[in-house]
Amino acid sequence: NMDGLELIRQVRTLPQYKFIPIIMLTTESHDDKKQAGKAAGASGWIVKPFRGEQLVMIAKKFLG
Repeated sequence: NMDGLELIRQVRTLPQYKFIPIIMLTTESHDDKKQAGKAAGASGWIVKPFRGEQLVMIAKKFLG
């Protein structure tokens, strides 16, 4: 039982996932929440509702 931020923190403790991009999909758009996500280890942030183009853009950013 954990929220998304705690999940990211836990995943980032595992060496094999240290550099794997983690994109948060959330309804939260406040800067303090984004900073908390970044501090937890999130690589990017998408706020719902989102357009398909946003998902493609962020995927390209992290996948090359």
